[in-house]
Amino acid sequence: MRKCFKMGLFKIIPSQTTNIEKSRPPPAVSEDEQTDVVSSVIGNYGRWQLLITFLLAMFSFPCTFHIYLPTFTAKTTQFWCRRPENLSHIPLDIWIKYSQPVDACNVRVISPNITLEYILNTINQTDQGDFTQCDAWDFNRSEVGDTIISEWNLVCDRAYLTSLAEVFFLVGVGIGGVLGGWISDRFGRKRILMGMAVTQSVLAILALLVRSFVQYIIVRLVMGLVSVSVVYAAFVLSVEIVGGKWVTIAGVCNFFPLPLAYIIVSLLSLVLPNWRDLTLSLSIPGCVLLVLWFVLPESPRWLLSMGRTQEAKTILIKAAKFNKIEIPADLDKMLMVYKQELQDQEPSVLLLFKGYLRKRTVCLFVAWFAMTIAYYGLLLNIGNFNLGNLHVTSIILAVVEIPAIAMSIPILLKAGRRIPIFISMLVCGLACVASELFTEFIKEDWIVIVCLTIGKFAIGSTNMMLPIFTAELYPTMIRNLGVGASQIAAGLALIGIPYLWKLTAINDHLPMVTIAALSVIGGAIVLVLPDTARSNVSEPCTENITPTFDSTPPCNGTFTVSDDRGR
Repeated sequence: MRKCFKMGLFKIIPSQTTNIEKSRPPPAVSEDEQTDVVSSVIGNYGRWQLLITFLLAMFSFPCTFHIYLPTFTAKTTQFWCRRPENLSHIPLDIWIKYSQPVDACNVRVISPNITLEYILNTINQTDQGDFTQCDAWDFNRSEVGDTIISEWNLVCDRAYLTSLAEVFFLVGVGIGGVLGGWISDRFGRKRILMGMAVTQSVLAILALLVRSFVQYIIVRLVMGLVSVSVVYAAFVLSVEIVGGKWVTIAGVCNFFPLPLAYIIVSLLSLVLPNWRDLTLSLSIPGCVLLVLWFVLPESPRWLLSMGRTQEAKTILIKAAKFNKIEIPADLDKMLMVYKQELQDQEPSVLLLFKGYLRKRTVCLFVAWFAMTIAYYGLLLNIGNFNLGNLHVTSIILAVVEIPAIAMSIPILLKAGRRIPIFISMLVCGLACVASELFTEFIKEDWIVIVCLTIGKFAIGSTNMMLPIFTAELYPTMIRNLGVGASQIAAGLALIGIPYLWKLTAINDHLPMVTIAALSVIGGAIVLVLPDTARSNVSEPCTENITPTFDSTPPCNGTFTVSDDRGR
């Protein structure tokens, strides 16, 4: 037990506050009026932060490329049972109509002596003859080129393997969320970011060399693990080098490359329809980004939280000079005041379920699960409408997401975190219900499409706001672990997406009703979490607190997370 610091000007984490009811609430101050030990030296935002956050956002491109690739590399295409060599002269349309009148998985037993004349005379007699299972297929490569489906014959009784490849990828996402977060919180943001970026580039090259489907899904499994680690390490590092309102802006801007990456993949797949060529072209940017090892810094907030004061000081001095800010004369004293004692507990997943963090973690898991189901559920549903070909549909959906990201910034700055997330998920749920009602009673496709687009827009905003809210709810020591652990819930939701639409066997409206219900539940549970947008400077604590995660937020009043351990 030790007494609270009498906090005045400096805090290590910006804008990370928990509000608990108090009989006499303290005076509120804006984010801009507050500072912390890092921002007091280099400013909340300057040229240095602009450069670093821009470079960090670039890591979202290769990650999104690899996540979105299966949309085109595993695109379904027309296929048919292959013609025997002695019947290769028969026109393809006649062969398909005669030999496989039901589907391409079962083919009519063909006599070795059959003639074209006999086929033409009996082509409409679909009930004639015996059928057997086809074991070799040809594909219409003129439409989509070579895909993993055509290369490994993932059709008929092997069609489930296409989804299995993505299940492996999403399992990797869940594992990487926790493993990458733990490594990042223990060994640093920069190390996990660049280490996983190197691994990602190597895997991208290996994907070009695989010769079996088993090799392919193993590569996808590890790719899922490293991709989520890169995304969230870059995100956490972005928000930890800025202060004040710029935490929100930097966090949201880190997601702008996502829709741009969707557009790039969609356009490039038109030029490079072969899945190996497309994979190669999208792997180059990730390799180029590896040179940023010599440019990107470690998070000074993380260094301070780990007691590595001198390393943090070096980075802060360089950043201050780059921003043309005068270095405080008492910098050493400022840093030493907040030099943390070594803790008995290393960053661990168990810390997420201790003390007041337990409620936050459980609530965030539910919110992430619901948001992921709604976001990707709507994405797949809109893709089933006649909005043109797959490339056009993909670009339209990406364009819709750009204003959703842009609007998230002023909403988060003016309205906080909880209420905008709740409203956006509620609107998504209502839009899903409205689309089903219009489908049932009005039967106008354009009205349904408008409803679903509104839902996609709303949940797209949630997809930007929830990661920022999640990062702000965890102290620096385990922030990346907390953000990464939320990907377990997201991964489970993604694995369930392909099976969600099987609910139509029970009722045609059940998938969308499920999405609507989960979206509303996810939004409602966010309301029980503390808002982190408006920090209040509390009166000095007078109570003793336990310097571990086993305690509840101290002082039973306004609680400012000031020394990265929940105090």
